[in-house]
Amino acid sequence: MMCGLNFQNASHETMMKILSLLLVVSAAGCTKEPVRMNLVTQRGPIAPRTIQIEASSSINGRPMGDDPSLRNRVAAAFQKQFPGAQVVQSEPDMVVFFTIVDYVPGCSPDCKKFKTYRNWNCEVEIYPRDSHPNTDTIVFNLDGSTYNPFHNPASSCASRLLKASRSKK
Repeated sequence: MMCGLNFQNASHETMMKILSLLLVVSAAGCTKEPVRMNLVTQRGPIAPRTIQIEASSSINGRPMGDDPSLRNRVAAAFQKQFPGAQVVQSEPDMVVFFTIVDYVPGCSPDCKKFKTYRNWNCEVEIYPRDSHPNTDTIVFNLDGSTYNPFHNPASSCASRLLKASRSKK
């Protein structure tokens, strides 16, 4: 599997062969997305009226920080899945925390990945509309990594949240 390759010690010729093979395999993606979820019983589908988006990134050596462009992409993905929802800055029904980096967090500096590698985390907290002291907050987590530059992790997070909520009824 191409996901675990280390390109540091490869010769130029070997690197070209690997890149050629990578191009062929990239159509399949090499994407991993394990889901963790604490979903309580609901009285219907998830249908937030308001969504707050928090998005940060660290790509190409840029320090981790707020990313307005990423926030807009995440907002668009969630509004596509939840078309009636309005993006707000406070007091939302749903909060999305989205982080994307081009390295493996916690990995030492000598374990660089190929330039298309992305590692992300999407956490969604959904607050019940009818706030009751005994009602739990729904928490959905999607972690992922890919070498596929065409994979859209924000869209994947929004659609997998919707699918997961429908399957837990």
